[in-house]
Amino acid sequence: MAKPLKKERIEARVEPDVPKLIIAAAELEGRSVSEFLVESARERAEHALHRQTVIRLTAESQTRFAALMLDPPPLNDAMKEALAEHDQFIEPR
Repeated sequence: MAKPLKKERIEARVEPDVPKLIIAAAELEGRSVSEFLVESARERAEHALHRQTVIRLTAESQTRFAALMLDPPPLNDAMKEALAEHDQFIEPR
């Protein structure tokens, strides 16, 4: 099966020493500079997104979170007001 065509292009301005560093690293791994850059950027991007989207909790925190989800505390006045405003301006429940 043929690989999909690569249509997107990204350019970057770099300090003078960066190209030599990247070329040397790509050669050490036996990859082209493009392959090295794309894979390195992809790994970094996935890591950054994972860090911002995954919540890590201790076992104790997980237990507390689950307990609160299963049996939430009663709403305080501020939360009741916020829900009323939401229903009024966004979408009624």
